[in-house]
Amino acid sequence: MRGAVTIDPERRFLRFQFEEDAALVDWKEAQQIFMRLTRETGIGRALVDIRKQTGAGSRLELFEFGRNIPSGMAFAVLSARDREDHNFVETVAINRGKNVRLFFGSEEEAVEWLMSR
Repeated sequence: MRGAVTIDPERRFLRFQFEEDAALVDWKEAQQIFMRLTRETGIGRALVDIRKQTGAGSRLELFEFGRNIPSGMAFAVLSARDREDHNFVETVAINRGKNVRLFFGSEEEAVEWLMSR
């Protein structure tokens, strides 16, 4: 995975920070890491920082990813700007009852939302 994973033990969420050259394959790898860490720690919330990332994947790949976001978990996603590919994944996920939300502002706002889940 092109990025880093850390655990915030106080606020009990996982943090995924992707690098500029990360792609959808890295998101899929992060999803596997998330599921493993969730089993190990009992933490079911993640702050996902894709602000540096420049690309993602094809429309079909993004659809499949959004559809397969784990249910019963919460994901606050930090995006640098209003990007069509990020909005598409969020829409697909929300339409399937997933607890996902994009944030374009401060990290604090995203963490506050995440902590309420």
